Amino acid sequence: MKRIDLNGFWNVSDNEGRFSFEGTVPGVVQADLIREGLLPHPYVGMNEDLFKEIEDREWIYEREFEFKEDVKEGERVDLVFEGVDTLSDVYLNGVYLGSTEDMFIEYRFDVTNVLKEKNHLKVYIKSPIRVPKILEQNYGVLGGPEDPIRGYIRKAQYSYGWDWGARMVTSGIWKPVYLEVYKARLQDSTAYLLELEGKDALVRVNGFVYGEGNLSVEVYVNGEKIGEFPVLEKNGERLFDGVFHLEDVKLWYPWNVGEPYLYDFAFVLKDSNGEIYREEKKIGLRRVRIVQEPDEEGKTFIFEINGEKVFAKGANWIPSENILTWLKDEDYEKLVKMARSANMNMLRVWGGGIYERESFYRLCDELGIMVWQDFMYACLEYPDHLPWFRKLANEEARKIVRKLRYHPSIVLWCGNNENNWGFDEWGNMARKVDGINLGNRLYLFDFPEICAEEDPSTPYWPSSPYGGEKANSEKEGDRHVWYVWSGWMNYENYEKDTGRFISEFGFQGAPHLETIEFFSKPEEREIFHPVMLKHNKQVEGQERLIRFIFGNFGKCKDFDSFVYLSQLNQAEAIKFGVEHWRNRKYKTAGTLFWQLNDSWPVFSWSAVDYFKRPKALYYYARRFFAEVLPVLKRRDRKIELLVVSDLRETKEASLRLAAYEKTGEKVFEKTYRTVLPADGVSSVDRVELPDDLFFFVEAEVDGVSYRNYRVFRKWRDLELPDPEISLEDMGELIELTAKRPAFGVKILADEVPEDDFLFLEPGRSVTLRKPAGVRGVKSLFDYLR
Repeated sequence: MKRIDLNGFWNVSDNEGRFSFEGTVPGVVQADLIREGLLPHPYVGMNEDLFKEIEDREWIYEREFEFKEDVKEGERVDLVFEGVDTLSDVYLNGVYLGSTEDMFIEYRFDVTNVLKEKNHLKVYIKSPIRVPKILEQNYGVLGGPEDPIRGYIRKAQYSYGWDWGARMVTSGIWKPVYLEVYKARLQDSTAYLLELEGKDALVRVNGFVYGEGNLSVEVYVNGEKIGEFPVLEKNGERLFDGVFHLEDVKLWYPWNVGEPYLYDFAFVLKDSNGEIYREEKKIGLRRVRIVQEPDEEGKTFIFEINGEKVFAKGANWIPSENILTWLKDEDYEKLVKMARSANMNMLRVWGGGIYERESFYRLCDELGIMVWQDFMYACLEYPDHLPWFRKLANEEARKIVRKLRYHPSIVLWCGNNENNWGFDEWGNMARKVDGINLGNRLYLFDFPEICAEEDPSTPYWPSSPYGGEKANSEKEGDRHVWYVWSGWMNYENYEKDTGRFISEFGFQGAPHLETIEFFSKPEEREIFHPVMLKHNKQVEGQERLIRFIFGNFGKCKDFDSFVYLSQLNQAEAIKFGVEHWRNRKYKTAGTLFWQLNDSWPVFSWSAVDYFKRPKALYYYARRFFAEVLPVLKRRDRKIELLVVSDLRETKEASLRLAAYEKTGEKVFEKTYRTVLPADGVSSVDRVELPDDLFFFVEAEVDGVSYRNYRVFRKWRDLELPDPEISLEDMGELIELTAKRPAFGVKILADEVPEDDFLFLEPGRSVTLRKPAGVRGVKSLFDYLR
């Protein structure tokens, strides 16, 4: 097998004759226009609007190349497009090869008899606006938010705008292009666990073969050959399929349960003359089950990996860029490692974005982070009553499942985001054809069958949320909690929610001030300036930020305070929700907040902003997702001390509970020795104390300290005095101490600190690595005075 790279510079022009330039492949025209200085950066000021002017255009990508390979008898040459965005016609030397219809899947064209020594390749990319608009005129307007034409094109849905994302309707060849010369090739080889037999395992391997002849596939595990399997015909496809025994098997686990062990698999395609193609993959073996058993509240929804229940702690993952070709593998590495450092064990790949690149799933495999994988359908009716659309959707689903199924981190395939909730309750998604909602042919019939055929080791779930009498039930399945924030209700209402698995809930906060400085001028930094409104895509998003800042803190003196208080408010809100649902373990069995990351610089629900600067929520998440979490709750007019443990063994713990007046006077302190049950929740004590005190709690397990605090009154009612924080420079470290209770303690430095938005118990110091350019600290007191 040989590959000839066709990436690099191509000649790009538009159908109206305005633009002609050298464009890059992989790439999109929007990125090229910015690089060439033909359009300004879309994320600055109001520039996003300028890009809407080019959405209607069609684009021609062309390049010349030489082909001098000696193609032997029995070999063929494929022209491979790993991804075209989106609708295109492909020509080689004036010969029409075919069309692309789906951004998410690979297209191959046999060009063996079309190639010459000198070749001209042309890709004519159609407008992602004009074509779906024509389909909308023919078949009707689809119900749902954002631009409904998006339902007629298999393209990343968020590119048409979302309540956190810019409208950036890209066009281009967004993934690599190459020629592949081969006699036969392997694709989508995988291995998965069939049965456990004591310490040994029965493992199934299979994959698909393209090419003729008497072929077989040898399979190697960690360098040792375990078998050779013939290539057979089945349902019009060629494939290998077999089973082998693996002794002393090592299983893949989420990081907080066990080792995420990966085997080195090699799949070697052979003919009578020896090896002709190979695939090498790191594959983890695991068993996944969703435990759904009746209980007094309804029915459980618990992820079980290799027989071990796992409470899911994590966030929703959206595309990290509106111009996807700007993303690098280093971006994925930083973000996924940030998730792991925040003690997350699950990320949900949301259904309005993209099936992520291999590096994302590889990192999750290696780090032991579970992935809830949506299919790419979100908040809309989809025209699956049309045979051509249903066929394309099924082709996409089958190809995607085959491509990604070897990743052990993918523990769930999910049909869509919020569509079934929309069918039940939104009112604008009620259309049915032959009694079936638009999309349910896919989610309820086709996708479960495809997943069962192609990846029987991974469960399928029809939608998120889904379960119970209505899709967004508290009693069954997974749940999205949006009456808080979006419904204008404050975060104390999380405590009333008894959902079984909270797969979305969120609260907005501003991005980092430096990020705001990137997209705005000083005179534009006003809460309701048009530039700020442009960078908060939720309807009345800024109004909500103000409502909850004033509702919880009582004041906001300037723009810097607005940024700080919105971040602190966001962190406090999600902390409150997570603590509530974690201490319900396993009646609630997971909390995935909305959202980890951003696709552009924006006021949003993210914990990490577009430039990967952590917001207050990120630092809070590291604490509230810790393996041991001491929690204080008000119950029956008493203060209850609970400890949540995700540790897999029973542990002895030392605890200390203290309460202070705002003056810094300690009015209560008590210590405890207790035993924490494995993977459980302990109620340690109930104390009768007034709720206007400042409570601090610390648990120590195996020499590791886990701290928390609770303030039961609203911040606006407390009139916080100056905590008088001292910062001592200790060379490579800094030590922070306060005389009075201090909250939201922000370290002012040139470098992003290792920890931030801290809380300080009076007289008890916190020591951190010294960030570069440290110049002091501020706390909530400073932003309220």
